[in-house]
Amino acid sequence: MLNKKAFFYLFLLCINPLQAFPQKDSINGAKVIRLEEALLLGLENNRQLKMAVTAAKIANENVSQAKMAKVPRIGINGGYTYIGNPKLYEGFYENSITVDYFNHQAFANIVSSMPLYSGGIIEGKIEQQKLLSKMEESAVRMTQAEIKNAITTYYFTLEKLYRQIEVTKQNIVNTDLRLKQLKSRVDNGQNLKSDLLRTELQQSNFKVSVFKNTNDIELVSTYLDILIGLPTNTILKPVVEENTIPLEEVKLQYSLSEAFLYREEIKRAAIGIELSESNLNISKSGFFPSINTNLILNTEYPAQWPNYVNIINYWAAGLSLNWDVSSFYGIKHRIRADKLQIDKSTVALDEVKNQIESEVKTAFIKYEESKRNITTYKKDVELSFSNYKIVKSRYDNDFALISDMVDAELQLNNSKISLVNANLDLIIQYYSLQFAMGKL
Repeated sequence: MLNKKAFFYLFLLCINPLQAFPQKDSINGAKVIRLEEALLLGLENNRQLKMAVTAAKIANENVSQAKMAKVPRIGINGGYTYIGNPKLYEGFYENSITVDYFNHQAFANIVSSMPLYSGGIIEGKIEQQKLLSKMEESAVRMTQAEIKNAITTYYFTLEKLYRQIEVTKQNIVNTDLRLKQLKSRVDNGQNLKSDLLRTELQQSNFKVSVFKNTNDIELVSTYLDILIGLPTNTILKPVVEENTIPLEEVKLQYSLSEAFLYREEIKRAAIGIELSESNLNISKSGFFPSINTNLILNTEYPAQWPNYVNIINYWAAGLSLNWDVSSFYGIKHRIRADKLQIDKSTVALDEVKNQIESEVKTAFIKYEESKRNITTYKKDVELSFSNYKIVKSRYDNDFALISDMVDAELQLNNSKISLVNANLDLIIQYYSLQFAMGKL
């Protein structure tokens, strides 16, 4: 008869999900990919980046469109009319006389105009479109940096999962060896059945961990596939050498100065101030008149009829002035609103700087924390491994319980995984810091 403790372990083993779901082998055929390749694919195929690039091209076209306001405008008009013979009536439709009318009439003209002076409104709108184009180009660079940051995070997260699986699979191999020994010892009465069940439960938990990590690899691969434009069912396998771990020292003040120099958010906020100033200049130009030059070339056939048929050609040139004086009152209110918008844009720039400073400090602290964690977890691995060897020796000589052995293995496994995570977290935090500095 099994005691209550052994029955409890057996019950947990029976409801283990691995009994119902076989372990996946989908990661065995994973596509090997390097970080440089993933970044290149992301910059080439990412849909979000393509939309940002298209928006920048549209903004450039709008600049060209705004410049067209300075060139002469030419219009060509022409027409032909057939006129039936009219009738002249006497009285109230009593008698009528049909007039032999000249039935054909035609005209054509060319009209051209060009602005000579517009109070600065045309130049202001061109400058405004240039600023909007710069804004869109900045958005492209921001999108590139965000995509790179996301790719590096998913890439090294994948590597973290693969290494966790390696550590856990090695523990499964070790547990298999001990299970063989335990079965023999249980058959000989040297160990209780509960010892065997506890070890089997430990091995089952290891397999659950591998199963979950395998599923996570599929999910993270899907996210990365979407980012870099690969089919979403492609399982990816990173290639990370030991020299990938960054060792350079970075100072907080240097990180902040680099962020204020390179972050696109600051550049966009500064462009926002220039846009507000451009709107103010355009509003002020409403106080000035606009002057245009005009040229007309005209031909008519016939010039006068029905007495005689002839053709008349003439040209005319002149100047025109337009001054909307009645809009002055409304312009004053628009100027006040534009000045308030400049103040708002200036405050927005300060807010962006504060946010970036917070992001850089957070990334810097996490990066430094990751470096310290590696030292701590290395020590933990050494201590847990020493403890494991001691407990194993005591267990092999029947001076320790199987529970002590299980606890020692779990402690060693957790410390190894923690060290794996710390090493890769350092790389992730390094790229996050580079992103926060605007240098990714």
